[in-house]
Amino acid sequence: MERLPYDPYGTAGRRLPGVLLALAVLLVAGVVVAGVVSLSAGAPLIWQGGLNGGGEAETRQAEGISDLNYPAEVLQTMQQPSGDTWLMPASAVPVAGAIFVVDTGKDRLLELGQDGRVAAAIGAASTNGLELQQPMALSSDGQRLLIANSMASEVVVLDLSGTVEKVIRLEPLAVGEGAPRPIGVAVTPEGGIVVSDAANHRVLILDGEGQLVKTVGTGRRASGSDGFNVPGALAVDSAGNIYVVDTLNGRVVKMSADGRFLAQFGERGKTAGTLSRPKGVAVDGEGRVFVSDGLLAAVEVFGPDGRYLGVIGRKTPENPALGSMFEAPAGLWLTGDTLYVADRFAGLIVLKLPGTPQAAAE
Repeated sequence: MERLPYDPYGTAGRRLPGVLLALAVLLVAGVVVAGVVSLSAGAPLIWQGGLNGGGEAETRQAEGISDLNYPAEVLQTMQQPSGDTWLMPASAVPVAGAIFVVDTGKDRLLELGQDGRVAAAIGAASTNGLELQQPMALSSDGQRLLIANSMASEVVVLDLSGTVEKVIRLEPLAVGEGAPRPIGVAVTPEGGIVVSDAANHRVLILDGEGQLVKTVGTGRRASGSDGFNVPGALAVDSAGNIYVVDTLNGRVVKMSADGRFLAQFGERGKTAGTLSRPKGVAVDGEGRVFVSDGLLAAVEVFGPDGRYLGVIGRKTPENPALGSMFEAPAGLWLTGDTLYVADRFAGLIVLKLPGTPQAAAE
């Protein structure tokens, strides 16, 4: 049985419908989450669980919740695009005046105009050679789109019109090993490709043609500097350092371009700044690290030295009890001072981060 260690809003029960929906998805994946204990700065906060007779969640008001709110202004919210609907959007990337969104639940990629209208639906029905099977992540170098096609064990490379340029097939690396399951992808400043293999707990470093250069991780669940426990989303900074969401270890790992362990951001714990289910990661030009957490319904922010800088997500920063603008935030993409958050249930949320310098490559 697992317990949610920290509630940045102090009223986890108020988010019960969204949490239950998230738990239903996790149950399908074989992960059971039961009971919630929320702590901030050492003060215990308990979600009562259950529903009262009126069907509303029972809650206990928070005490001692962190007042570290990272400044962010909402520019746009889009629960659904205009002209179509998505099902569990996982990742959103702005490129060449459009916004491309991975629509995991419908096995496709959507191209949106800045007004939120669907310009194209890219999938098996529209594109020869493209068969998406639970696509989980998206990256771009400004000229191409790279999709982590998880259940097909491949990375698909498209041009900006949606035409398939290349399919990089990922093979097991050891006898008896299961098929790779890529759920994160990023492009390096030199044009290389980084892929996370959640099934085999590895990060794969490829050259620009998709040839394997190096693997990081033991092929088994690991922690510390030894490896990962379900590596997920990825980001790369301007120096080529790689940031890996280490999902079940509750942290983000920073590695050098050649895969050496450098640092970690966040950890599983019982205070503000700890992580429960990190899902997405982005890095700005000053080395600040932004981490979405699907169960906390928040984006947590860390300085380049690992210091916790605050939370993004409160509807009203002055009153945490009003809850979160997020439901299940996943993929992050930072362009300049604009942060794109793909939320599996709340849709797409675009934020302006005052004072944020040019972002690193994702």
